Amino acid sequence: METMEPHVQLAFAMHAAPGAYAALLGAGASIASGMPSAWDVQQDLIRRVAAADKAEEIGDPHTWYRKRFGRPATYDTLLATLTSTPYERQILLRSYFEPDEQEREEGRKRPTAAHHAIARLAAAGIVRIVLTTNFDRLAETALREAGIEPTVVAHPDDAAGLAPLHTVKCLVVHVHGDYLNPTSMLNTPEELERYDPKVDALLDRVFDEYGLAIAGWSATYDPALRNALSRCTTRRFATFWTDPRPLSEAAHELLTRRAATYVAADADTFFAQTADAVAALNDIAREHPVSTAIAVASAKRALAGTRQAISLHDTLGREFTRITNLPLRQGPWNVADERAEYGHRLDTLRAETERLLALVATCAYWGSDETDRWWINDIEQLAEPSRDGGLTSLLNLVRAPAAMVTYAAGVAALAAERWRTVARILTEPHTPDPYTNGRPTAPVAVLLGPATVLAQRNASELLCQQLRPVFTEHLALSPTAYTDAWERFELLRLIAVYSAGHSLDGAPHMRRTGGMDAYQPLAAAWLERQLTRSPEGHPLLAEGFCEGDIAKLKDAQERFLEDFNRWATRLAWGAE
Repeated sequence: METMEPHVQLAFAMHAAPGAYAALLGAGASIASGMPSAWDVQQDLIRRVAAADKAEEIGDPHTWYRKRFGRPATYDTLLATLTSTPYERQILLRSYFEPDEQEREEGRKRPTAAHHAIARLAAAGIVRIVLTTNFDRLAETALREAGIEPTVVAHPDDAAGLAPLHTVKCLVVHVHGDYLNPTSMLNTPEELERYDPKVDALLDRVFDEYGLAIAGWSATYDPALRNALSRCTTRRFATFWTDPRPLSEAAHELLTRRAATYVAADADTFFAQTADAVAALNDIAREHPVSTAIAVASAKRALAGTRQAISLHDTLGREFTRITNLPLRQGPWNVADERAEYGHRLDTLRAETERLLALVATCAYWGSDETDRWWINDIEQLAEPSRDGGLTSLLNLVRAPAAMVTYAAGVAALAAERWRTVARILTEPHTPDPYTNGRPTAPVAVLLGPATVLAQRNASELLCQQLRPVFTEHLALSPTAYTDAWERFELLRLIAVYSAGHSLDGAPHMRRTGGMDAYQPLAAAWLERQLTRSPEGHPLLAEGFCEGDIAKLKDAQERFLEDFNRWATRLAWGAE
Protein backbone atom coordinates (compact mmCIF):
# COMPACT_ATOMS: atom_id res chain seq x y z
CA MET A 1 0.00 0.00 0.00
CA GLU A 2 1.26 3.49 -0.91
CA THR A 3 2.47 5.56 2.05
CA MET A 4 1.17 9.09 2.42
CA GLU A 5 3.89 11.75 2.49
CA PRO A 6 4.50 13.27 5.96
CA HIS A 7 3.51 16.81 4.98
CA VAL A 8 0.21 15.46 3.64
CA GLN A 9 -0.36 13.49 6.84
CA LEU A 10 0.27 16.60 8.90
CA ALA A 11 -1.96 18.72 6.65
CA PHE A 12 -4.86 16.29 7.08
CA ALA A 13 -4.33 16.23 10.86
CA MET A 14 -4.18 20.05 11.04
CA HIS A 15 -7.21 20.48 8.81
CA ALA A 16 -9.24 18.03 10.88
CA ALA A 17 -8.35 19.81 14.14
CA PRO A 18 -7.65 23.49 13.36
CA GLY A 19 -5.81 25.24 16.17
CA ALA A 20 -4.64 21.98 17.75
CA TYR A 21 -1.02 22.12 16.55
CA ALA A 22 2.02 24.10 17.67
CA ALA A 23 5.32 24.69 15.90
CA LEU A 24 8.63 24.31 17.76
CA LEU A 25 11.50 26.12 16.04
CA GLY A 26 15.17 25.80 16.89
CA ALA A 27 18.19 27.68 15.56
CA GLY A 28 18.12 25.70 12.30
CA ALA A 29 14.85 27.35 11.31
CA SER A 30 16.55 30.75 11.17
CA ILE A 31 19.78 29.70 9.45
CA ALA A 32 18.52 30.55 5.97
CA SER A 33 17.89 34.14 7.10
CA GLY A 34 21.56 34.74 7.95
CA MET A 35 20.70 35.28 11.60
CA PRO A 36 23.60 34.63 14.04
CA SER A 37 23.17 31.88 16.61
CA ALA A 38 22.75 32.78 20.27
CA TRP A 39 26.17 31.26 20.97
CA ASP A 40 27.80 33.39 18.27
CA VAL A 41 26.28 36.54 19.72
CA GLN A 42 27.43 35.77 23.23
CA GLN A 43 30.95 34.94 22.12
CA ASP A 44 31.19 38.20 20.20
CA LEU A 45 30.01 40.12 23.26
CA ILE A 46 32.70 38.44 25.38
CA ARG A 47 35.34 39.42 22.81
CA ARG A 48 34.15 43.02 23.12
CA VAL A 49 34.45 42.81 26.91
CA ALA A 50 37.96 41.39 26.51
CA ALA A 51 38.91 44.20 24.16
CA ALA A 52 37.62 46.77 26.66
CA ASP A 53 39.66 44.93 29.32
CA LYS A 54 42.73 45.20 27.04
CA ALA A 55 43.09 41.42 27.03
CA GLU A 56 45.02 39.76 24.20
CA GLU A 57 44.76 36.24 22.76
CA ILE A 58 41.90 35.18 25.03
CA GLY A 59 41.41 31.76 23.40
CA ASP A 60 37.99 30.33 24.18
CA PRO A 61 35.84 33.36 25.10
CA HIS A 62 33.75 31.61 27.75
CA THR A 63 36.77 30.10 29.47
CA TRP A 64 38.50 33.47 29.53
CA TYR A 65 35.43 35.19 30.97
CA ARG A 66 35.00 32.62 33.74
CA LYS A 67 38.65 32.92 34.74
CA ARG A 68 38.63 36.71 34.54
CA PHE A 69 35.40 37.37 36.47
CA GLY A 70 34.91 34.17 38.45
CA ARG A 71 31.46 33.42 37.05
CA PRO A 72 29.88 32.27 33.76
CA ALA A 73 29.04 34.90 31.18
CA THR A 74 25.38 35.90 30.98
CA TYR A 75 23.72 38.39 28.70
CA ASP A 76 22.73 40.79 31.44
CA THR A 77 26.25 40.95 32.91
CA LEU A 78 27.85 41.31 29.47
CA LEU A 79 25.50 44.10 28.50
CA ALA A 80 25.99 45.86 31.84
CA THR A 81 29.73 45.87 31.16
CA LEU A 82 29.42 47.16 27.60
CA THR A 83 26.56 49.64 27.94
CA SER A 84 25.26 52.19 30.43
CA THR A 85 21.53 52.48 29.72
CA PRO A 86 18.69 50.17 28.64
CA TYR A 87 18.47 52.13 25.37
CA GLU A 88 22.14 51.42 24.62
CA ARG A 89 21.60 47.73 25.36
CA GLN A 90 18.71 47.57 22.94
CA ILE A 91 20.75 49.26 20.20
CA LEU A 92 23.67 46.88 20.74
CA LEU A 93 21.49 43.77 20.54
CA ARG A 94 19.50 45.11 17.58
CA SER A 95 22.72 45.19 15.56
CA TYR A 96 22.83 41.39 15.78
CA PHE A 97 19.18 40.65 15.12
CA GLU A 98 17.87 43.42 12.88
CA PRO A 99 19.14 43.99 9.33
CA ASP A 100 21.19 47.02 8.44
CA GLU A 101 20.77 48.70 5.06
CA GLN A 102 23.09 46.29 3.24
CA GLU A 103 21.54 43.22 4.87
CA ARG A 104 18.09 44.51 3.99
CA GLU A 105 19.10 44.90 0.33
CA GLU A 106 20.51 41.37 0.38
CA GLY A 107 17.34 40.02 2.00
CA ARG A 108 19.18 38.84 5.12
CA LYS A 109 17.81 38.67 8.65
CA ARG A 110 14.31 38.39 7.22
CA PRO A 111 11.71 35.68 7.88
CA THR A 112 12.42 32.46 6.02
CA ALA A 113 10.02 30.42 3.90
CA ALA A 114 9.31 28.35 7.03
CA HIS A 115 8.31 31.44 9.04
CA HIS A 116 6.04 32.65 6.24
CA ALA A 117 4.44 29.20 5.87
CA ILE A 118 3.71 29.07 9.60
CA ALA A 119 2.21 32.56 9.36
CA ARG A 120 -0.07 31.32 6.57
CA LEU A 121 -1.18 28.44 8.77
CA ALA A 122 -1.80 30.86 11.65
CA ALA A 123 -3.83 33.19 9.43
CA ALA A 124 -6.01 30.22 8.49
CA GLY A 125 -6.53 29.38 12.18
CA ILE A 126 -4.59 26.11 11.84
CA VAL A 127 -1.52 26.84 14.00
CA ARG A 128 -2.01 29.03 17.05
CA ILE A 129 1.22 28.53 19.00
CA VAL A 130 4.85 28.98 17.95
CA LEU A 131 7.56 27.95 20.39
CA THR A 132 11.07 29.10 19.56
CA THR A 133 14.47 28.78 21.18
CA ASN A 134 15.71 31.73 19.12
CA PHE A 135 16.28 35.29 20.32
CA ASP A 136 15.23 36.76 16.96
CA ARG A 137 11.69 37.91 16.22
CA LEU A 138 11.39 36.44 12.75
CA ALA A 139 8.25 34.52 13.70
CA GLU A 140 6.53 37.69 14.91
CA THR A 141 7.61 39.60 11.79
CA ALA A 142 6.17 36.93 9.49
CA LEU A 143 2.93 36.82 11.47
CA ARG A 144 2.51 40.59 11.33
CA GLU A 145 3.18 40.58 7.61
CA ALA A 146 0.34 38.05 7.33
CA GLY A 147 -1.95 40.39 9.24
CA ILE A 148 -1.70 38.76 12.66
CA GLU A 149 -0.59 40.49 15.84
CA PRO A 150 0.66 37.70 18.12
CA THR A 151 0.67 37.53 21.87
CA VAL A 152 4.36 37.24 22.81
CA VAL A 153 5.81 35.49 25.85
CA ALA A 154 9.46 36.50 26.10
CA HIS A 155 9.92 36.50 29.86
CA PRO A 156 8.71 34.13 32.60
CA ASP A 157 6.45 36.87 33.95
CA ASP A 158 4.66 37.03 30.59
CA ALA A 159 3.58 33.42 31.07
CA ALA A 160 2.14 34.00 34.52
CA GLY A 161 -0.96 35.95 33.51
CA LEU A 162 -1.54 34.30 30.15
CA ALA A 163 -5.17 33.67 29.19
CA PRO A 164 -6.37 30.10 28.51
CA LEU A 165 -4.48 28.88 25.45
CA HIS A 166 -7.58 28.14 23.39
CA THR A 167 -8.62 31.80 23.67
CA VAL A 168 -5.36 33.22 22.32
CA LYS A 169 -5.50 33.95 18.58
CA CYS A 170 -1.77 33.38 18.08
CA LEU A 171 0.93 32.90 20.70
CA VAL A 172 4.71 33.12 20.25
CA VAL A 173 6.77 31.79 23.16
CA HIS A 174 10.50 32.53 23.34
CA VAL A 175 11.50 29.73 25.70
CA HIS A 176 15.05 31.12 25.94
CA GLY A 177 14.02 34.79 25.92
CA ASP A 178 14.50 37.33 23.15
CA TYR A 179 16.82 40.21 22.38
CA LEU A 180 14.28 42.85 23.41
CA ASN A 181 14.35 41.42 26.95
CA PRO A 182 18.07 40.95 27.74
CA THR A 183 17.49 39.69 31.28
CA SER A 184 15.40 36.83 29.89
CA MET A 185 18.05 35.52 27.47
CA LEU A 186 19.32 32.02 28.29
CA ASN A 187 22.35 30.53 26.59
CA THR A 188 24.94 29.00 28.90
CA PRO A 189 24.73 25.33 29.96
CA GLU A 190 23.90 26.44 33.49
CA GLU A 191 21.04 28.66 32.28
CA LEU A 192 19.62 25.96 30.02
CA GLU A 193 19.64 23.31 32.74
CA ARG A 194 16.23 24.34 34.09
CA TYR A 195 13.47 26.84 33.30
CA ASP A 196 11.53 29.17 35.52
CA PRO A 197 8.52 27.25 36.94
CA LYS A 198 6.14 29.59 35.09
CA VAL A 199 7.73 28.65 31.76
CA ASP A 200 7.70 24.96 32.65
CA ALA A 201 4.00 25.18 33.50
CA LEU A 202 3.23 26.78 30.12
CA LEU A 203 5.26 24.16 28.23
CA ASP A 204 3.48 21.38 30.11
CA ARG A 205 0.14 22.75 28.89
CA VAL A 206 1.33 23.03 25.29
CA PHE A 207 2.99 19.63 25.09
CA ASP A 208 -0.01 17.98 26.76
CA GLU A 209 -2.78 19.65 24.73
CA TYR A 210 -1.27 20.22 21.28
CA GLY A 211 0.34 18.32 18.46
CA LEU A 212 3.84 19.43 17.41
CA ALA A 213 5.73 20.24 14.24
CA ILE A 214 9.41 20.48 15.23
CA ALA A 215 12.09 21.96 12.99
CA GLY A 216 15.65 23.20 13.31
CA TRP A 217 16.13 21.90 16.86
CA SER A 218 18.89 19.42 17.66
CA ALA A 219 17.80 18.85 21.31
CA THR A 220 21.47 18.43 22.19
CA TYR A 221 22.05 21.58 24.22
CA ASP A 222 18.67 22.19 25.83
CA PRO A 223 18.16 19.81 28.78
CA ALA A 224 15.28 21.86 30.23
CA LEU A 225 13.34 21.71 26.98
CA ARG A 226 14.11 18.00 26.58
CA ASN A 227 12.82 17.39 30.09
CA ALA A 228 9.61 19.30 29.34
CA LEU A 229 8.93 17.07 26.33
CA SER A 230 9.93 13.91 28.17
CA ARG A 231 7.63 14.39 31.14
CA CYS A 232 4.57 14.74 28.89
CA THR A 233 3.09 11.25 28.53
CA THR A 234 -0.13 12.09 26.68
CA ARG A 235 -0.57 11.62 22.93
CA ARG A 236 -3.60 13.72 22.05
CA PHE A 237 -2.21 14.72 18.64
CA ALA A 238 0.69 13.62 16.48
CA THR A 239 4.24 14.97 16.42
CA PHE A 240 6.34 15.54 13.29
CA TRP A 241 10.09 16.25 13.51
CA THR A 242 11.80 17.59 10.40
CA ASP A 243 15.57 17.83 9.91
CA PRO A 244 17.61 17.34 6.71
CA ARG A 245 20.32 15.54 8.71
CA PRO A 246 20.06 12.43 10.92
CA LEU A 247 18.75 13.31 14.36
CA SER A 248 21.07 13.53 17.34
CA GLU A 249 20.94 10.81 19.98
CA ALA A 250 19.00 13.09 22.32
CA ALA A 251 16.52 13.99 19.59
CA HIS A 252 16.06 10.37 18.53
CA GLU A 253 15.25 9.40 22.11
CA LEU A 254 12.57 12.10 22.26
CA LEU A 255 11.26 11.05 18.85
CA THR A 256 10.75 7.52 20.15
CA ARG A 257 9.27 8.65 23.45
CA ARG A 258 6.71 10.86 21.71
CA ALA A 259 6.03 8.36 18.90
CA ALA A 260 6.85 11.13 16.44
CA THR A 261 7.30 10.95 12.68
CA TYR A 262 10.77 11.86 11.39
CA VAL A 263 10.87 13.89 8.15
CA ALA A 264 14.15 14.18 6.24
CA ALA A 265 13.63 17.74 5.01
CA ASP A 266 14.60 21.27 5.97
CA ALA A 267 12.16 23.58 7.74
CA ASP A 268 11.50 25.75 4.68
CA THR A 269 10.53 22.82 2.50
CA PHE A 270 8.41 20.96 5.04
CA PHE A 271 6.38 23.89 6.35
CA ALA A 272 5.82 25.32 2.86
CA GLN A 273 4.56 21.95 1.60
CA THR A 274 2.33 21.56 4.65
CA ALA A 275 0.84 25.05 4.29
CA ASP A 276 0.13 24.42 0.59
CA ALA A 277 -1.55 21.11 1.37
CA VAL A 278 -3.72 22.69 4.10
CA ALA A 279 -4.72 25.49 1.71
CA ALA A 280 -5.75 22.89 -0.86
CA LEU A 281 -7.88 21.08 1.72
CA ASN A 282 -9.50 24.36 2.75
CA ASP A 283 -10.34 25.14 -0.87
CA ILE A 284 -12.03 21.79 -1.26
CA ALA A 285 -14.01 22.22 1.96
CA ARG A 286 -15.03 25.82 1.39
CA GLU A 287 -18.81 26.20 1.52
CA HIS A 288 -20.80 27.50 -1.44
CA PRO A 289 -17.96 29.02 -3.50
CA VAL A 290 -19.82 28.28 -6.73
CA SER A 291 -23.02 30.10 -5.75
CA THR A 292 -21.07 33.24 -4.78
CA ALA A 293 -19.03 33.10 -7.98
CA ILE A 294 -22.23 32.76 -10.04
CA ALA A 295 -23.83 35.71 -8.22
CA VAL A 296 -20.77 37.87 -8.90
CA ALA A 297 -20.62 36.83 -12.56
CA SER A 298 -24.31 37.68 -12.94
CA ALA A 299 -23.73 41.07 -11.28
CA LYS A 300 -20.86 41.86 -13.66
CA ARG A 301 -23.03 41.04 -16.68
CA ALA A 302 -25.84 43.19 -15.33
CA LEU A 303 -23.50 46.13 -14.69
CA ALA A 304 -22.03 45.81 -18.17
CA GLY A 305 -25.45 45.91 -19.85
CA THR A 306 -27.16 48.91 -21.37
CA ARG A 307 -30.47 48.36 -19.60
CA GLN A 308 -31.20 48.86 -15.93
CA ALA A 309 -30.19 45.76 -13.99
CA ILE A 310 -33.45 45.22 -12.11
CA SER A 311 -32.52 41.69 -11.08
CA LEU A 312 -29.26 42.90 -9.48
CA HIS A 313 -31.15 45.62 -7.62
CA ASP A 314 -33.55 43.00 -6.24
CA THR A 315 -30.75 40.57 -5.38
CA LEU A 316 -28.93 43.22 -3.36
CA GLY A 317 -32.10 44.10 -1.51
CA ARG A 318 -32.78 40.48 -0.63
CA GLU A 319 -29.21 39.95 0.62
CA PHE A 320 -29.31 43.04 2.87
CA THR A 321 -32.66 41.95 4.28
CA ARG A 322 -31.46 38.37 4.81
CA ILE A 323 -28.39 39.49 6.78
CA THR A 324 -30.43 42.00 8.78
CA ASN A 325 -32.83 39.24 9.81
CA LEU A 326 -30.30 36.56 10.72
CA PRO A 327 -31.40 34.87 13.97
CA LEU A 328 -28.05 35.47 15.63
CA ARG A 329 -28.65 39.23 15.28
CA GLN A 330 -31.75 38.87 17.44
CA GLY A 331 -30.00 37.52 20.58
CA PRO A 332 -29.89 36.14 23.20
CA TRP A 333 -27.36 38.57 24.68
CA ASN A 334 -26.50 36.80 27.93
CA VAL A 335 -24.93 33.35 27.65
CA ALA A 336 -22.90 31.11 29.95
CA ASP A 337 -19.86 30.75 27.67
CA GLU A 338 -19.39 34.18 26.11
CA ARG A 339 -16.19 33.36 24.24
CA ALA A 340 -17.51 30.20 22.62
CA GLU A 341 -20.79 31.87 21.66
CA TYR A 342 -18.98 34.89 20.25
CA GLY A 343 -16.72 32.68 18.13
CA HIS A 344 -19.69 30.73 16.81
CA ARG A 345 -21.62 33.87 15.89
CA LEU A 346 -18.62 35.49 14.21
CA ASP A 347 -17.93 32.38 12.14
CA THR A 348 -21.59 32.30 11.12
CA LEU A 349 -21.56 35.97 10.14
CA ARG A 350 -18.46 35.53 8.02
CA ALA A 351 -20.02 32.63 6.15
CA GLU A 352 -23.43 34.27 5.75
CA THR A 353 -22.11 37.63 4.53
CA GLU A 354 -19.73 36.22 1.91
CA ARG A 355 -22.15 36.69 -1.00
CA LEU A 356 -23.29 40.16 0.07
CA LEU A 357 -19.71 41.40 0.45
CA ALA A 358 -18.77 40.05 -2.97
CA LEU A 359 -21.83 41.66 -4.61
CA VAL A 360 -21.30 45.04 -2.94
CA ALA A 361 -17.60 45.07 -3.82
CA THR A 362 -18.49 44.24 -7.44
CA CYS A 363 -21.04 47.06 -7.58
CA ALA A 364 -18.67 49.54 -5.93
CA TYR A 365 -15.90 48.66 -8.38
CA TRP A 366 -17.88 48.38 -11.65
CA GLY A 367 -21.01 50.37 -10.85
CA SER A 368 -22.23 53.92 -11.33
CA ASP A 369 -23.87 56.70 -9.34
CA GLU A 370 -27.18 55.10 -10.24
CA THR A 371 -26.29 51.64 -8.92
CA ASP A 372 -24.59 53.07 -5.82
CA ARG A 373 -27.94 54.14 -4.41
CA TRP A 374 -29.09 50.51 -4.50
CA TRP A 375 -26.86 49.62 -1.56
CA ILE A 376 -25.20 52.63 0.14
CA ASN A 377 -28.20 53.58 2.28
CA ASP A 378 -28.86 49.93 3.17
CA ILE A 379 -25.65 49.94 5.21
CA GLU A 380 -27.66 51.82 7.83
CA GLN A 381 -29.99 48.89 8.48
CA LEU A 382 -26.98 46.66 9.20
CA ALA A 383 -25.58 49.30 11.56
CA GLU A 384 -28.71 49.58 13.69
CA PRO A 385 -27.79 48.80 17.32
CA SER A 386 -29.70 46.44 19.56
CA ARG A 387 -31.81 48.20 22.17
CA ASP A 388 -31.43 45.34 24.64
CA GLY A 389 -28.91 44.88 27.42
CA GLY A 390 -26.38 42.08 27.68
CA LEU A 391 -22.83 41.12 26.89
CA THR A 392 -21.04 43.93 25.06
CA SER A 393 -19.12 41.65 22.69
CA LEU A 394 -22.33 40.04 21.41
CA LEU A 395 -24.22 43.34 21.17
CA ASN A 396 -21.40 44.99 19.19
CA LEU A 397 -21.15 41.99 16.90
CA VAL A 398 -24.69 42.71 15.67
CA ARG A 399 -23.28 45.73 13.83
CA ALA A 400 -20.25 43.92 12.38
CA PRO A 401 -21.88 43.37 8.94
CA ALA A 402 -22.11 47.16 8.56
CA ALA A 403 -18.35 47.50 9.03
CA MET A 404 -17.72 44.54 6.71
CA VAL A 405 -19.83 46.08 3.93
CA THR A 406 -18.28 49.53 4.50
CA TYR A 407 -14.79 48.14 3.96
CA ALA A 408 -15.77 45.89 1.05
CA ALA A 409 -17.37 48.83 -0.74
CA GLY A 410 -14.77 51.41 0.25
CA VAL A 411 -11.75 49.33 -0.76
CA ALA A 412 -13.39 48.39 -4.07
CA ALA A 413 -14.39 51.97 -4.92
CA LEU A 414 -10.93 53.24 -4.05
CA ALA A 415 -9.26 50.54 -6.16
CA ALA A 416 -11.39 51.75 -9.10
CA GLU A 417 -10.70 55.43 -8.21
CA ARG A 418 -14.41 56.10 -7.93
CA TRP A 419 -13.83 59.06 -5.63
CA ARG A 420 -17.46 60.18 -5.35
CA THR A 421 -18.41 56.70 -4.17
CA VAL A 422 -15.52 56.62 -1.67
CA ALA A 423 -16.62 59.95 -0.23
CA ARG A 424 -20.25 58.81 0.00
CA ILE A 425 -19.26 55.60 1.81
CA LEU A 426 -17.28 57.62 4.35
CA THR A 427 -19.89 60.30 4.94
CA GLU A 428 -23.45 59.27 4.02
CA PRO A 429 -24.60 56.11 5.87
CA HIS A 430 -25.30 57.22 9.44
CA THR A 431 -25.98 55.35 12.65
CA PRO A 432 -26.89 56.34 16.23
CA ASP A 433 -23.98 57.70 18.26
CA PRO A 434 -24.63 57.08 21.96
CA TYR A 435 -21.55 59.03 23.07
CA THR A 436 -22.09 62.44 21.44
CA ASN A 437 -24.45 64.91 23.05
CA GLY A 438 -26.63 66.92 20.69
CA ARG A 439 -25.68 64.82 17.67
CA PRO A 440 -27.75 61.65 17.62
CA THR A 441 -26.09 60.11 14.56
CA ALA A 442 -22.64 59.97 12.94
CA PRO A 443 -21.21 58.25 9.84
CA VAL A 444 -21.08 54.47 10.05
CA ALA A 445 -17.46 54.59 8.81
CA VAL A 446 -16.54 56.79 11.80
CA LEU A 447 -18.37 54.94 14.56
CA LEU A 448 -18.11 51.31 13.46
CA GLY A 449 -14.50 50.49 12.82
CA PRO A 450 -13.35 46.86 13.01
CA ALA A 451 -12.11 47.23 16.60
CA THR A 452 -15.52 48.51 17.72
CA VAL A 453 -17.62 45.70 16.30
CA LEU A 454 -15.19 42.78 16.61
CA ALA A 455 -14.12 41.88 20.13
CA GLN A 456 -10.69 40.77 19.00
CA ARG A 457 -7.27 42.33 19.14
CA ASN A 458 -6.14 43.62 15.75
CA ALA A 459 -9.62 43.27 14.30
CA SER A 460 -8.57 45.29 11.26
CA GLU A 461 -6.10 42.61 10.20
CA LEU A 462 -8.76 39.94 10.61
CA LEU A 463 -11.22 41.84 8.44
CA CYS A 464 -8.54 42.40 5.81
CA GLN A 465 -7.91 38.66 5.64
CA GLN A 466 -11.65 37.96 5.48
CA LEU A 467 -12.12 40.27 2.49
CA ARG A 468 -8.99 39.25 0.59
CA PRO A 469 -10.69 36.45 -1.44
CA VAL A 470 -13.45 38.86 -2.50
CA PHE A 471 -10.87 41.02 -4.25
CA THR A 472 -8.30 38.51 -5.44
CA GLU A 473 -10.80 35.90 -6.64
CA HIS A 474 -13.97 37.76 -7.62
CA LEU A 475 -12.53 41.14 -8.68
CA ALA A 476 -9.25 39.62 -9.91
CA LEU A 477 -7.09 42.20 -8.15
CA SER A 478 -3.50 41.22 -7.55
CA PRO A 479 -2.49 40.73 -3.89
CA THR A 480 -0.42 43.93 -4.11
CA ALA A 481 -3.28 45.96 -5.58
CA TYR A 482 -5.60 44.71 -2.85
CA THR A 483 -3.12 45.54 -0.09
CA ASP A 484 -2.59 49.05 -1.47
CA ALA A 485 -6.33 49.70 -1.80
CA TRP A 486 -7.01 48.35 1.69
CA GLU A 487 -4.38 50.54 3.33
CA ARG A 488 -5.45 53.65 1.44
CA PHE A 489 -9.08 53.23 2.43
CA GLU A 490 -8.00 52.46 6.00
CA LEU A 491 -6.08 55.76 6.02
CA LEU A 492 -9.03 57.76 4.68
CA ARG A 493 -11.42 56.15 7.16
CA LEU A 494 -9.13 56.99 10.07
CA ILE A 495 -8.78 60.58 8.86
CA ALA A 496 -12.59 60.72 8.86
CA VAL A 497 -12.52 59.37 12.42
CA TYR A 498 -10.10 62.10 13.56
CA SER A 499 -11.98 64.77 11.61
CA ALA A 500 -15.09 63.84 13.62
CA GLY A 501 -13.22 64.34 16.90
CA HIS A 502 -12.48 60.69 17.65
CA SER A 503 -9.11 58.93 17.88
CA LEU A 504 -7.33 55.71 16.87
CA ASP A 505 -9.87 52.90 17.32
CA GLY A 506 -7.70 49.80 17.46
CA ALA A 507 -4.52 48.66 15.75
CA PRO A 508 -4.65 49.70 12.07
CA HIS A 509 -3.69 47.16 9.43
CA MET A 510 -1.17 49.29 7.56
CA ARG A 511 2.42 48.80 6.54
CA ARG A 512 4.72 51.44 7.93
CA THR A 513 7.91 53.15 6.91
CA GLY A 514 10.56 55.06 8.83
CA GLY A 515 11.98 54.14 12.21
CA MET A 516 13.49 55.38 15.46
CA ASP A 517 10.31 57.19 16.53
CA ALA A 518 9.51 58.49 13.02
CA TYR A 519 7.01 55.99 11.67
CA GLN A 520 4.38 56.72 9.05
CA PRO A 521 1.96 54.50 7.16
CA LEU A 522 3.05 53.86 3.58
CA ALA A 523 -0.36 55.05 2.40
CA ALA A 524 0.37 58.57 3.69
CA ALA A 525 2.72 59.21 0.76
CA TRP A 526 -0.02 58.15 -1.65
CA LEU A 527 -2.51 60.62 -0.13
CA GLU A 528 0.07 63.39 -0.26
CA ARG A 529 0.50 62.79 -3.99
CA GLN A 530 -3.26 62.83 -4.50
CA LEU A 531 -3.69 66.15 -2.72
CA THR A 532 -0.67 67.71 -4.41
CA ARG A 533 -2.15 67.02 -7.84
CA SER A 534 -5.41 68.77 -7.01
CA PRO A 535 -5.21 70.29 -3.50
CA GLU A 536 -8.48 72.24 -3.54
CA GLY A 537 -10.40 70.35 -6.17
CA HIS A 538 -9.83 66.71 -5.28
CA PRO A 539 -13.07 64.76 -5.80
CA LEU A 540 -13.03 63.54 -2.21
CA LEU A 541 -13.25 67.11 -0.93
CA ALA A 542 -15.72 68.13 -3.60
CA GLU A 543 -18.05 65.35 -2.39
CA GLY A 544 -17.94 66.47 1.25
CA PHE A 545 -15.10 64.44 2.74
CA CYS A 546 -13.87 66.33 5.82
CA GLU A 547 -16.66 68.83 5.05
CA GLY A 548 -14.81 69.75 1.86
CA ASP A 549 -12.13 71.57 3.86
CA ILE A 550 -8.51 70.78 2.89
CA ALA A 551 -7.25 72.38 6.10
CA LYS A 552 -9.53 70.17 8.19
CA LEU A 553 -8.37 67.10 6.28
CA LYS A 554 -4.70 67.90 6.84
CA ASP A 555 -5.25 68.69 10.51
CA ALA A 556 -7.05 65.36 11.03
CA GLN A 557 -4.33 63.55 9.10
CA GLU A 558 -1.58 65.16 11.17
CA ARG A 559 -3.24 64.17 14.45
CA PHE A 560 -3.72 60.62 13.20
CA LEU A 561 -0.08 60.38 12.03
CA GLU A 562 1.12 61.48 15.47
CA ASP A 563 -0.90 58.72 17.12
CA PHE A 564 0.16 56.23 14.47
CA ASN A 565 3.81 57.02 15.14
CA ARG A 566 3.37 56.52 18.87
CA TRP A 567 1.58 53.21 18.29
CA ALA A 568 4.16 51.98 15.75
CA THR A 569 7.05 52.98 18.04
CA ARG A 570 5.56 51.04 20.97
CA LEU A 571 5.04 48.08 18.65
CA ALA A 572 8.65 48.22 17.42
CA TRP A 573 9.91 48.23 21.00
CA GLY A 574 7.71 45.33 21.98
CA ALA A 575 5.40 47.40 24.16
CA GLU A 576 2.23 46.45 22.24
